[in-house]
This record gives sequence, C-alpha cells and structure tokens, in this order.
Amino acid sequence: MHEFLNDFRQTLNRICATFLQVPPETYYPYITLEPDLILKGLPWGPTMVTLNVKIWSRYAGTHEIVLFSRRVEQLILTYAPKTLKASLKILKSTLVLLNDGQTRVHTFRLKVRIAGES
Repeated sequence: MHEFLNDFRQTLNRICATFLQVPPETYYPYITLEPDLILKGLPWGPTMVTLNVKIWSRYAGTHEIVLFSRRVEQLILTYAPKTLKASLKILKSTLVLLNDGQTRVHTFRLKVRIAGES
C-alpha cells in the first residue's frame, strides 16, 4: 500500500504538489491523497482501497480547478505503476465551494485494486 501511494503521489506531482499530509502554510493549488478504507485479502491476495484524491484551489473562478481536474482524471485513467500491479476506477467525482467562499475542492473517489505478491 505504501509503495502504491508513493508512486501515485509522484505521478500526480507532475500536475501540482501532492501530499498525504499537508504541511502548514502550503500554497494553493495542491492535491491531497486520503485513503479511506483498506481491505487486505487472504495472504498473497489483492488489497482493495477506497481513496479520495482532492484538488484544492483558491483561484477566483472555476477555470483552474476544472483544468487540474481534467489533467488528474487523465492521469487516473492512464495510470500504470512502475513496480506493482494496480488498477484504478473512478467511483464518484464532485466539485464544491467551501463555506469560506474562496476555496474550491474537486474530489475523485477511487476504488483501487493492488495485486498481491505471489
């Protein structure tokens, strides 16, 4: 799981800074990876993960976040990990404006299947 998250984070870093934990005073835009549910199969079986990929933006309109969302979606659809076998499926995609009236968050909810070791 750790290997997958590091590889996927490096892939998304091509678009903008991507974090598992956001450092203080991070500038917008950035992406966060938030694992939600991790199910490990039998020994040598697959690991199933529900993962939220959140794009954070404070641009005055929706142009920036829509642009980043399209780029992230394309990377998700074409993602091929370097050292392990994993497949990703987009379950849900949402865009919200937070109560502060400035911050927009686009969330991709993913289902990830990471093949077990043989």
